[in-house]
Amino acid sequence: MKQYYTSRTWMLTTALAGMLTQAPLRAAQEDLATFETADSLKPWTSVNDGVMGGVSKGGFKRTEQGTLIFSGELSLANNGGFASIRTEERKLDLSGMSAIVVKARGDGRTYWVDLRVADQMGASSYRAFLPTTAGAWQETRIPLADFKLQAFGRALPFKAINPAAVSSVGFTLADKKAGSFSLEIESVKATDEKAAPATDGKAAATVTKSGTTLVDVATAAGGFKILLAAATAAELAGVLAGEGPLTVLAPTDEAFAKLPAGTVDSLLKPENREQLVAILKNHVIAGRVTLAKALEAREGTTLQGSKIPVSFTAGRVRIGSATLVTADIAASNGIIHVIDRVLIPAPPEAVASSPTGLIELAIKRGVPLFNKGDVAACAALYEVTCEALLVMNEVTEKSRKELGKSLMAARAESSPRKQAWILRDGLDRAWTRLKKSEVAQVR
Repeated sequence: MKQYYTSRTWMLTTALAGMLTQAPLRAAQEDLATFETADSLKPWTSVNDGVMGGVSKGGFKRTEQGTLIFSGELSLANNGGFASIRTEERKLDLSGMSAIVVKARGDGRTYWVDLRVADQMGASSYRAFLPTTAGAWQETRIPLADFKLQAFGRALPFKAINPAAVSSVGFTLADKKAGSFSLEIESVKATDEKAAPATDGKAAATVTKSGTTLVDVATAAGGFKILLAAATAAELAGVLAGEGPLTVLAPTDEAFAKLPAGTVDSLLKPENREQLVAILKNHVIAGRVTLAKALEAREGTTLQGSKIPVSFTAGRVRIGSATLVTADIAASNGIIHVIDRVLIPAPPEAVASSPTGLIELAIKRGVPLFNKGDVAACAALYEVTCEALLVMNEVTEKSRKELGKSLMAARAESSPRKQAWILRDGLDRAWTRLKKSEVAQVR
């Protein structure tokens, strides 16, 4: 628990420390917000879109367990769409600190952590993403370098944050998704540690330790048995346990279960090792890429050579055709982002083909399957084709969004026949748009 001193005691202690060290002493970790007492709420205030004519409702309260709950109802009416809380301006002075560590339990929505500096307490702030997993406590470490300056939700010309000038901390929800929300916060801390504990986003927290590799973290988490088995079969487990650093887009066991029946068993056979290696390499990026860096770059290049788009859409972070489940799980040799879909790389014939040629090939093979009554196989073929198109450079951002919507709509359906029709419609519309673009380029 944080210690409090009288003004005189604090002055004497500080003076003595200065005499002995000739420099101010800083703890490896410093509390910015805890909620053990009722008085801990005094510095906090809420600011919602009502200041701009919106009608969203957001506020906070302290629980008997000594946590703060930021909750309310987000509304998009009257061009609104944000709710926030923040502390009043005070000198925090984070000089020497390298990251913010937030321990919180969310509802599956992605929030922002806001830092404001002195003389900048208006609409602008330095902001970083805080993804949450519904019902799970997570301890998320966000490097100060990942906080980007913005105003009214728009990025401003880059200006690095000055840790010494930080004077307020807060949280914002502005994911353009109307409805109720709730974020329970236990603590907000600043740290100068190079690596802070992180959890796997499951009900049972798995804490990474110094020297714990990507393989160790995935093994301890317990939800990546198929991924680890596949890495072993492909003889890639040693790479994931090596020096790195690497960024792993880790599909859960549930993600593998979404593949067509028999796919996993087939991939694990020795004769299909080359295909398995290609799929696994499509989930690994060289270097340590945090969520904030990925969103800023808007894409990442995998070891397989595919470019995976990264975006924040409809209140969710999308990585290729997958949705982000948990971000920034730290390991000694890299970082893990948990995703809910397996990212299938484009087949060799698709890589050599144009996007329109790939669509034509998929329809040529899919129609006979559908007509023979194998509608599930047709739907699976169309789904893989949509995923392949999402990572092709020639596909425009607008076409990617439309294909992404088709994928989401199809996955919401339980009928393979309806899935096939939804995906076929998405492919047809994408073909029309892409063909016009190809013709325009020729002219």
